[in-house]
Parts: sequence; C-alpha cells; structure tokens
Amino acid sequence: MSSEEGKLFVAGLNFNNDEQPLEDHFSSFGPISEVVVVKDRETQRSRGFGFITFTNPEHASVAMKAMNGESLDGALWEAKAGGPQCQEFETSVTNMEKPCLY
Repeated sequence: MSSEEGKLFVAGLNFNNDEQPLEDHFSSFGPISEVVVVKDRETQRSRGFGFITFTNPEHASVAMKAMNGESLDGALWEAKAGGPQCQEFETSVTNMEKPCLY
C-alpha cells in the first residue's frame, strides 16, 4: 500500500486550526499515520487546508464521505481523495511554487 492511497486533502479549515483538531475529528474513522496543516512560512498561520493520511485506505474513504461538508469552528470542510496530484500540490505549496490545481 502506498502512502498516497490513504491520503485525504482537506480544505476549508479555520485559519487558527493546527493538526490536533483534524486528528481528533478524523481519528474516529481509523488509525492515522500523518496529519499536516499547511502553514504560511512567515506567520506560521494555517493556509486553510491540509492532508490526513490513514494507515488503511478504506478508513480514508469512509472518513471522506462522512466528513465532507462538515464544519469545525465555523468553517465548512471539503474532503477529497489524495493521490499523485495531492503530492504535487503539497510539494509545490511547501516549496512556494505555483500549486497544481485539480
């Protein structure tokens, strides 16, 4: 199993959130191997999106369906399946290049 198979892209995060609220909400669907909230390099404030990687891709699928459209701290979440485009997007944002949009 590649790490991309269990990865979710989560958008619509509150700009004050860090990894803990995401892990708290999504961990009820199964074991999580990684939670990343993408942050602004200068302010270290959330950019409003992140990635969650489940150890089991089936858990990621269930979580995506259940959490898509849910809200936390007044922000409406959008959860999408990860994959190679997620890796490109995460890398481009981290390197401050033009992000890949899908």
